[in-house]
Amino acid sequence: MRFWSAVAGVASALAITASAAQAADLYAPPAEYDEVPIRRFSWSGVYGGIHAGGAWGDANLSENLPTLGIFPPSVSSTHDVDGAIGGVHIGVNKQFGNLVFGTELRLSGADISGSTDDCFGLTTATAAVSCNSSVNWMASAMARLGYAWDRWLIYGNVGWAFAGVDHNATLDFSPTPVAVSSGVNDTADGLAYGGGIEFAVTNSVILGVEYTRTELEADGSGLLFGGVATTGSRDINLNEVKARLSFKFGG
Repeated sequence: MRFWSAVAGVASALAITASAAQAADLYAPPAEYDEVPIRRFSWSGVYGGIHAGGAWGDANLSENLPTLGIFPPSVSSTHDVDGAIGGVHIGVNKQFGNLVFGTELRLSGADISGSTDDCFGLTTATAAVSCNSSVNWMASAMARLGYAWDRWLIYGNVGWAFAGVDHNATLDFSPTPVAVSSGVNDTADGLAYGGGIEFAVTNSVILGVEYTRTELEADGSGLLFGGVATTGSRDINLNEVKARLSFKFGG
């Protein structure tokens, strides 16, 4: 009897231990899983698109005259210009962490113009000298450096721009209907810089807005008297604000 009592006691102890182990398994903490990394948007890749907006600024004209003891050695004039600009762009970005490096080429048509009725301060009671300046096209190559927060990108850029600019001067004699006109067609060039912000609506569609300051210079033959006996320089300083739509390829 003692033997069977001992066996029964051992069996009871084993049963209790098994029940406790089973209960522990039932209430064991869930297995740990590795976190799935969140895939963020990549700004790396080639992109192209269109842009359009407005521009405003000033044209600064300087003319060197043959004095002949009559005229001052040089005269200058300034007038405002404004208008619209729009075109196409293509570029490439490379992202390293949050930093985004890129280059971009742009080609734009422009309708930017302005004039003054007292050009070079030569208007008198009997003669009016007016000047007009028009920017017809612009091309630029820009380097970009930006900081990205997932689908948002803020950036600055700097580069060199070229533009086709027409300048015209007209001398009207009063009260006669006689008028004498002359003009110069410049390919001006200069520094362009600014910055903007972009948002990737989808993995391939990007919207943005940008400000650019462009400082163009040209010199050579003069504007007055057909440039036969004068030389001159002509500067155009523009502030441009453009909306952008880009399509990204690759990554």
